[in-house]
Amino acid sequence: MKHPTYPLGQVKGLMRDGSWIITSEAVDTAGELGFDEDDVYDCVVNHLSETHFYKTMPSEKKASCMQDVYHITYGGARLYVKLQVRVEAVVISFKEQ
Repeated sequence: MKHPTYPLGQVKGLMRDGSWIITSEAVDTAGELGFDEDDVYDCVVNHLSETHFYKTMPSEKKASCMQDVYHITYGGARLYVKLQVRVEAVVISFKEQ
């Protein structure tokens, strides 16, 4: 798919409203890179743009759920950021590419 499943503005709006979660895997891999949850929030809400979109893919755990993948350089690291919207925005992955 050449377009994200979820409008990035929707993801950012949910995160700004506090309606988001970050998976334990994303917390762990972000931490390994020296980033915390505030950095994840800042990267997605303040720096991620549509031009960073890479692909959309089915969830590995629930194939009926789609996830959007973005590539961005943030804090000196080239990142793979995977996002999904359920009721809230979900940061699935935040790791070095």
